[in-house]
Amino acid sequence: MDASDQGCRLLGAQRSLHGLLGGGAVADVVLWRRKEVAGWSLAAVAASWVLFYCLPGYTLLSFVSSVLMIVLAVLFVWAKAARLLNRPPPPVPLIKISEDSMSKAAAAVGSLLDKALQGFGNIAHGKDSSLFYKMASVLLLISIVGCVTDLITLVYACLVLALTIPALVDKYGENVTKFLNQVSTNIQACGQAWKAYKSKIKN
Repeated sequence: MDASDQGCRLLGAQRSLHGLLGGGAVADVVLWRRKEVAGWSLAAVAASWVLFYCLPGYTLLSFVSSVLMIVLAVLFVWAKAARLLNRPPPPVPLIKISEDSMSKAAAAVGSLLDKALQGFGNIAHGKDSSLFYKMASVLLLISIVGCVTDLITLVYACLVLALTIPALVDKYGENVTKFLNQVSTNIQACGQAWKAYKSKIKN
């Protein structure tokens, strides 16, 4: 068995949490199996939140523009100086996106848009009641969260949770599974008690 498959399995799942997250490099980072990358990612998220939210005068657009301007200026001066001094130019890799990759990306985006439009059409024509209730619940939840916080803080909070909660679940998976099983048992017991109470009232 691979080390990646030795993580916890919640509620008898066939695959580990690492497998459910895709089993690749992203899963390794989220589960802190690449501690340096995960730590730097969490530090970068916290630092960017402080920079863009707590300090006045900084926005993401201005920061990205400033960084790109500095990088381009350094590379331009480096290339000009290297040509004058007969030195090698800066080692900038030539990045080219293949047509096949673009076609796959366009097909994936088109498929998602088709599904979204199809779902919207089903809701608009009253064909899918369950989808309507799900979307209404999600939009209501988003509206409530939007009244409490703003989008930037919400995005950063989701990133912090994504970099911490799965790792804790993977580490303490047995305790989480026991707790969830106990909660499920209690809920079922309450449901049975409520059904018994209703049957007594009817009789």
